[in-house]
Amino acid sequence: MKVIPLFFAVLLASSLSLVAESVKERVAQAQKAAVAQKKDLLLVLSASKWQKKSQEFEEKIIKSETLENGIKDHFIQVLIPCPRQRSEASKDLLELQQKYRFREMPSVVLIDAAGRPYAYTGARDLEPAAYLKQLRDFYEQRVQRDRLFAEAAQAEGLERAKLLIEGLKKMPQEMVRDFYSPQLLSIVRADKKEETTYVKEIEKTETLRKERERYGMLLKRGAYPEVIKNAQEAAAKLEGEDAQRLKLYEIQALAGLRKFEEAAKAVEEMVAMAPDSDHAKLSKQYLASLENSKRGSENSKAAAKKLAKPMVSKPIATISDINLLKKDAKEAELAAKHAVEQEEKLQKAASEMLEKIRETKAALEKFEAAHKENSATLKEASAQRERLVRRADAMKEVVENHEAMEKRKKEITNLEKKAAELQKQAAKLREKAENTQEEE
Repeated sequence: MKVIPLFFAVLLASSLSLVAESVKERVAQAQKAAVAQKKDLLLVLSASKWQKKSQEFEEKIIKSETLENGIKDHFIQVLIPCPRQRSEASKDLLELQQKYRFREMPSVVLIDAAGRPYAYTGARDLEPAAYLKQLRDFYEQRVQRDRLFAEAAQAEGLERAKLLIEGLKKMPQEMVRDFYSPQLLSIVRADKKEETTYVKEIEKTETLRKERERYGMLLKRGAYPEVIKNAQEAAAKLEGEDAQRLKLYEIQALAGLRKFEEAAKAVEEMVAMAPDSDHAKLSKQYLASLENSKRGSENSKAAAKKLAKPMVSKPIATISDINLLKKDAKEAELAAKHAVEQEEKLQKAASEMLEKIRETKAALEKFEAAHKENSATLKEASAQRERLVRRADAMKEVVENHEAMEKRKKEITNLEKKAAELQKQAAKLREKAENTQEEE
């Protein structure tokens, strides 16, 4: 697939206009806006400049009023035009293609505000309303994913692992390893007895993908002896269907070297490794394909010999044809060289990205350890706070009781003084009364 832009036009369903100097900056701005508006990204890669399918898709679906109005509450739409030739690629768009692995034109990927893809689609034979429904269904899957992740955060042990796995299975599985490493790490920690096999399956899928890419690159470069050597060494350490898988690369390399008899023998050896496997069941088709390739090679040799014979009747045409063939061969050689260089660059970029992922995982583990320590400290601080609050309340109650008692004592003292005065007055009145009686 040829993925690379002439320029990067960003359209926002929320009527937001983004202006930046590069694809990377524009996508970053769109993600920033998505975070601020609590929306997701609808990333559209289109080739409307040269591809009819993309033209129709943009006019009928992407730019339709139905879609624009229907997505504005949940999505920020980013439209990326692409040229025909890969040589016109910008570095940013190549990185974008490598990051999200676009595989068709046009391509649409739904990305959450954190930059994690959660659904892929492309041009479909649908009306705008039906396409909108499909996008909303994808969005609902993302909502369910987040709900399951939130539930997992409150769960412990195997239950947490199962909730995370349920959420991850709603995502494109080929992207889980690249974008959901924290969840995979949490699964491993929660499922210490490895009762679930999800992480191992993901890791195996990723290993097989890298294996296919590595051997595919070598086969494209015509490095057949290297393929044979590597495949044989790797297969010697495996057995059954795993060994068969490596044997198939060896068979392809032998066919590339036009060693069809050896390739046919390798097919028989492959079958013997696991006679009941799917690969073994397809062995007749492999042999038939080798036979067809052999006949094609023999026909090509015969045609080459025929062309090599003198053509006295058409000397000028012959020279012209040969010159054209030389020109085509030179152009093909240059194109192949360019392709190899591009593949090597992308392979290097992939290795650097993998290293960044490893570094990020290491940093994440440190952050999680620090978070765990901080959580314990916070818990202790909360407990200390509660103890101090209770103590303060108790002391406040003591003070209030003391003040109440002091106030009561003061009131009693005042009453006692008043009682004493009244007693004195009563004594005077009695004395006065007695004196009055005596005088009478």
